[in-house]
Amino acid sequence: MRGSLTFGVRALASALMLCAACLAAAGQQQPAPAQGAQPAVDEWRDDFDGDKLDETKWERYTFEGGGGKAEVKEKQLRLRGGEGSRSGVRSRQSFGGERFLVQAQLTKVGERAPDSGEQGMQAGTGILTVLFGGSTSNRVEWLLRSDGIFEAWLSVDGRMERIDNRQLATKAKSLWLGIGRRGDQIFFMVNDKVALEHTARGLPSNFKVMLYGFGTTENSWDAISVQTLKQQ
Repeated sequence: MRGSLTFGVRALASALMLCAACLAAAGQQQPAPAQGAQPAVDEWRDDFDGDKLDETKWERYTFEGGGGKAEVKEKQLRLRGGEGSRSGVRSRQSFGGERFLVQAQLTKVGERAPDSGEQGMQAGTGILTVLFGGSTSNRVEWLLRSDGIFEAWLSVDGRMERIDNRQLATKAKSLWLGIGRRGDQIFFMVNDKVALEHTARGLPSNFKVMLYGFGTTENSWDAISVQTLKQQ
């Protein structure tokens, strides 16, 4: 599935070109790239090709609950949290810039075991998260549930809000989730298509990325890429 669903450098560069072309409209002194040219980008990525989690790139990170596992097996990052937890992996590197694209290939989202007071198996989640300032107070989450429903969430100064229209869904079992930013605009992407756009003002320019699933969800990831415009 990696070859058939890859969002890819070409599509990312095209979107970044659009971001760069909008700089003039934003009043910033930087020329837009010539037509047909691709902007210079910095890329950070992990294809999970090793036999264990690359701890030079990742740290295990929990901001609610505890427990769970994070391992690389058969060229996939496989995650599972504990009951009621929000636990996964966070990039060690902090990225910078108000124009970026983050993409991650989600290959599996399993159901989760019921928490205390719930009846029967519950929808699991695979969640791509951008942590502005590296913390959870200001973050964007783009997730796919095991029942095929997408959810988009925004937290500003710790106030969490669901911002999708509750009508986004898919039958695909493996796809790319993407989060892009152009100034105050946040883009939620599926493969190479924008599914949702939202305005969010005042978010920090530096960020880290996180992969996780809520509770005991088992989710698997094939690759992740972070692209930012090169500083001139």
